[in-house]
Amino acid sequence: MEKLPVKSDSGLANLTLKDSDIRQHYNLIVIAIEKATGEMLFNPSFEALITAGDILIAVGEEPNLHALAKDLSP
Repeated sequence: MEKLPVKSDSGLANLTLKDSDIRQHYNLIVIAIEKATGEMLFNPSFEALITAGDILIAVGEEPNLHALAKDLSP
């Protein structure tokens, strides 16, 4: 499990979880999103929006987590 910050230059910023294809592309599950405001979205909906400043809390295999981290913070 990792906490992964979302940078403004990430290609995944401003996409919904569904449109980000994190589950399919990285074989990871996002279990929570910590919004820039501090609000926590546990078990976020597939319609939850990923925005710059968010922190994604994801679970899965370490190499996949590192790949996602690179894409979230290029």
